[in-house]
Amino acid sequence: MKDKLLLLVLVLVVFLLLFSSFFKSLTLTKPIVTEIVEQNTSEYPIAKIPLEGFIQANISVDAILVDRAQVSLRAGCYLIQASTDACVANAIEKGLEGKIDVRPTVYDVISDAFKNLGIKVLAVKIVEMRENTFIGQLIIQQKDKVLALDIRPSDATAIALRTKAPIYINESLAKEVGKYIC
Repeated sequence: MKDKLLLLVLVLVVFLLLFSSFFKSLTLTKPIVTEIVEQNTSEYPIAKIPLEGFIQANISVDAILVDRAQVSLRAGCYLIQASTDACVANAIEKGLEGKIDVRPTVYDVISDAFKNLGIKVLAVKIVEMRENTFIGQLIIQQKDKVLALDIRPSDATAIALRTKAPIYINESLAKEVGKYIC
């Protein structure tokens, strides 16, 4: 059910991006500072997102049980372990391996839709923790529009791995909840 809801939300976002001229009065994004840094093959350059206070992270799947899974995130000298749904962890693992099952997951479909609609995933940012829950953003760009979408970090990670987008975590958060390993 969660996968279907995520897909519906992302399809709506894509629809709004494509038909933004009809919806200019709507505000769908949080303000995000962008700077143009490199030229894309299309007519619009890739936006640079602010990364001050964030460190790049690597993801691994530690264990998948029947209904829960353990995922590790290594950012610099910090190791953060979190639990997530088994199906999301499986999708993360498939993304790490670069594999698609016989039946694509919602993350495979989203990745393919983004690619075919000219939407680039710029990054995933894990920004904070509220009530023992990590809060993330999926930052996407289509032409001159950049959106920072609130999303579960595990879902964003599954998408980022398929689109080769980097994953970042707030450095203060990594220090607060992570284990120092250097």
